[in-house]
Amino acid sequence: MKKVLKRILPGSMQRKIKSYIDNRIIKNYYKTDFEKNALISYIINPFKKDSLSHTNYFEARSIAKILFEFGYNVDIINYNRMKKLNLDKYDLIAGFGDVFQRYFESSGHNLKTIYYGAGMHVCHQNYATLNRVKDVYLKKGVWLGKSARFVEKTWSHQTTLVDGIIALGNQECFNSYKKYYDGKLFSVPATYYATQNAGEIIDNRGKEAAKSYLWFGSSGLIHKGLDLLLDYFSLNKDLTLHICGYVEKEKEFCEIYKNELYNTGNIKLHGFVNVNSREFYDILKSCYFVIYPSCSEGGAPSVVTTVGNGGLIPIISRESSFSTGNEIFIESLNAEGISEAIDRSVLLGNENLKVLSVKNYEYVIKNHSNDVFYDKLKESIKKIIGD
Repeated sequence: MKKVLKRILPGSMQRKIKSYIDNRIIKNYYKTDFEKNALISYIINPFKKDSLSHTNYFEARSIAKILFEFGYNVDIINYNRMKKLNLDKYDLIAGFGDVFQRYFESSGHNLKTIYYGAGMHVCHQNYATLNRVKDVYLKKGVWLGKSARFVEKTWSHQTTLVDGIIALGNQECFNSYKKYYDGKLFSVPATYYATQNAGEIIDNRGKEAAKSYLWFGSSGLIHKGLDLLLDYFSLNKDLTLHICGYVEKEKEFCEIYKNELYNTGNIKLHGFVNVNSREFYDILKSCYFVIYPSCSEGGAPSVVTTVGNGGLIPIISRESSFSTGNEIFIESLNAEGISEAIDRSVLLGNENLKVLSVKNYEYVIKNHSNDVFYDKLKESIKKIIGD
């Protein structure tokens, strides 16, 4: 439907529709009559529909529910809302986006402010992602900046002046904020949707899976290291790489890497895969490893999803800000780093593979469930607001 509307509607009408969507506000979501009011500036879609497309649906709803449990009437806006909004009635703002800058540049009353960091600090992210774009330029002679994850609006007010920061991820993500912030700072583990029978997948995985790897990601293909994997697997055809995600939306990247993506029999491009589907089950069963050489992540929910649903063994960068204690780290985001990490995975025997698979799965279900995320998020919010 979106594609059809884009074709038939004039540009001015498309801009008006986008402006309307971006500037929506959900007032008093729980229809309560408390004395305190909170504004969540994040994403509005989770409060309009259900989806398993991203864990941020659960994250957004969790923030709202926790504030409701703490006795706040809850309003919700999109983080990029530009339309003026009177903040006088609010006692608390949580999330991220334009509203934080507007608050800190006003002379209004004092209220509690909580920044929710769904990724590493933007100063780290922008530097890291643009350096990865430069790496590709030096290899290919083409600038592919659209395949970065560059944050144009840094909104530094929200990572410097707020009453508290909650960072999604492990100590690696925490430290990226600690470098610039000396207030109340907490980390919460990324969560995932448990949709598959991981025990069954682990028990029935064949020996051939030892030579199969999965990249499971979203936009920002260079940021998330897919170029490095295409370079490696196109030269090592005894190993298989499965790719899941909206890869073909990044047309310039696909044009430059069309030979690797479409003309190598060992690289399988699946497109977007529903985590609740049989296709996802089959892909998890066919692989022993998830490989994710990202330069900056907030807990890597996509990696957590593959481990929690299929017991895949993570081969990850430290910047993914996720760790089980039984992963293989990619120590440098270049050809040598990828090769060294995969060499380590190849040396693991079949018995070790299953043991590691089980250990990784057990760690995730114990430390990254929805309940664990919710409880730690609630604890962090409580410590910030002091209730």
